[in-house]
Amino acid sequence: MTVTATDAGSPQAPTKGTFARLWGYRDLVKNLVAKDIKVRYMGATLGFAWSLGNPLILFATYFLVFTYIFPSHTPHYALYLITGILHWNLFATNTAQSSEMLVGNAGLMKKLAFPRVFIPLANLLVNVVLWLAAMCVYGLLYPWLGGPWSWALLAYPAYMILYLAFLFGLSLTLAVLYVDFRDLKHIVEVMLMVLFWASPVVYPLKLVPARFLCFYKLNPLTQAIVCFDKLLYSGQMPSLKLTAGFALWTVAALSVGLYLLHRRGPRLIERL
Repeated sequence: MTVTATDAGSPQAPTKGTFARLWGYRDLVKNLVAKDIKVRYMGATLGFAWSLGNPLILFATYFLVFTYIFPSHTPHYALYLITGILHWNLFATNTAQSSEMLVGNAGLMKKLAFPRVFIPLANLLVNVVLWLAAMCVYGLLYPWLGGPWSWALLAYPAYMILYLAFLFGLSLTLAVLYVDFRDLKHIVEVMLMVLFWASPVVYPLKLVPARFLCFYKLNPLTQAIVCFDKLLYSGQMPSLKLTAGFALWTVAALSVGLYLLHRRGPRLIERL
């Protein structure tokens, strides 16, 4: 495949030719994903099976603690908590890794010319594969935890696509900015700790005092967590207003990430 300067640098306007060029790199993305998964479980006796064992142990721990040791007045609280934790962990893991994606793959990018957008994309796909393993365990335990079967579950994939697009846009932003601002990694680590407690992951949004709700609405994770809470815990469709807010955050994250890659992409290599 002939790689032009544009291919190796920033994204173009979405034309048929652009998508065809990007599709031509699918084998590269597959190899990046497969390599990362192999490296993560290299030397482990159980290998990829740990991706199933970890969530199973996590679910059992939360269920025992919050059902028998510290019982909550919230109905099926273990289901609520596990639902929030699952989606939070995908966000936190991918976000924590995003800053160093381009810097950590500097050697590869200097040897091969390919669109830089595939580095954070491959990392996101790796985390999605591991997250899907956890979701398989979640799906098996869902009825036992009190999960409601409803038509709203059919909308869940659409909301997950929005969520993944949001994570991808955020990944692009952090990866590009980290090239010039190396303190960003430490800022992200601190902000993740703050965001965990500033998002309705371990407590329902209805428990938040009214005077603080305006701050919660400025948190994009609030929109996402509440949507998943509605779909998986309550068995209801999220409101149109909530869905629109979630979609706006996704569009904003993607726009910022792609814009930064477009502006800074051509000079990334020399700054790595």
